Amino acid sequence: MDIHTLHVEHTVLLAVYTLLTVVNARLHKGIRGIHWFSGYNALLFIGALLVALRGQIPDVPSIVGGNMFVVAGYVALFISLARFFGTRLSQVYIQLALAVIALAAMLQYGWLHPATDKRLLAYSILLFAQQAHIALFTARKERRRTHAAASMAVMLAALAGMNLFRIATLILHGAPQNYLSVRGSLVWLVLVNTSLQCGAIVSYVWMTASLLRGDLAHQASTDHLTGLLNRRALDRAAEQVLALATPARPVSAIVIDLDDFKHINDTFGHNCGDAVLTAVARALELGLRKSDFLGRMGGDEFVALLPATPLATARDTAAALDQAIRSIDIPTGQTRITVSASFGCAQLSDPATDWGHLLIECDKLLYEAKNAHRRNSAARHAQADSLHSQPI
Repeated sequence: MDIHTLHVEHTVLLAVYTLLTVVNARLHKGIRGIHWFSGYNALLFIGALLVALRGQIPDVPSIVGGNMFVVAGYVALFISLARFFGTRLSQVYIQLALAVIALAAMLQYGWLHPATDKRLLAYSILLFAQQAHIALFTARKERRRTHAAASMAVMLAALAGMNLFRIATLILHGAPQNYLSVRGSLVWLVLVNTSLQCGAIVSYVWMTASLLRGDLAHQASTDHLTGLLNRRALDRAAEQVLALATPARPVSAIVIDLDDFKHINDTFGHNCGDAVLTAVARALELGLRKSDFLGRMGGDEFVALLPATPLATARDTAAALDQAIRSIDIPTGQTRITVSASFGCAQLSDPATDWGHLLIECDKLLYEAKNAHRRNSAARHAQADSLHSQPI
């Protein structure tokens, strides 16, 4: 089979790939950079189409245009991956510089002073540089929990290796006078290129699926308002932490319940109440270690799980969290809202004790603290009333 026939088949497959990526982009519009990936496939398709039409259209658009659309496609691929990973586009200047050099080389050796050997060599070198750069960039962004990005890096590295092989072939054997009628190793390069393009699409779909699956898992384990762990996620974390508890590495928990939160909601509205809950969540996060777990159990109740923490340390942590919560000051209208909370701390004392029993113990101490707050508040009000009733 000659290389021209393979280019036609390659063009047809790229048309199918482009259609698939457009459909994928419409289904997952929220994924950053996904439309740039459709653009990458579309540009490669146009480039392959122009090359396949050589002999039926003028050489300049077929040669210069065909090659430059492919180069532009890899610029679009880099932008797509950079946006997907949420990184800055500072390195896109490397791709743009390579594209400018490619344009100059294609105009020089494809139009002004046609030279097939120099044009193919320059094109292969620049394409190798583009693909190697994107492969390295993607490999550095690979997420440890999934191999999807790694597979994309492998596909791009393989494409770069294919161009490296073509560079070696051109240097050793030169370029054919009629490229589209050539047979041999260059034919196999077209077949490999088609397969790797398909592999890149599969890798990208895998990346989007992994991202969506991660988002769903995050939503399933996260409280929608505060961004903290929800009850189910905290229960799972507690099972793992308690399984590793030993007398030398005790586990403690702190239950935090806001005081008079219903009064805040009733007086200032639920939007203000939500702002209070969010501010409290951030204050609690800042007061805990990275190894600790913090969740919202529902309403205005929060729970902190402290691995390898004795009760005395947990009490000190609770005191610091109490001060952090009391320092919260939320303006609303003409007034400012301050917040206080009650705390219940307990330590895992029996290896057979489960998470539920530890929470029950925390809740008992929490209710004692709340009752103490109520008695103190009632005493303060009674004292204020007696002062107001004294004669002047």
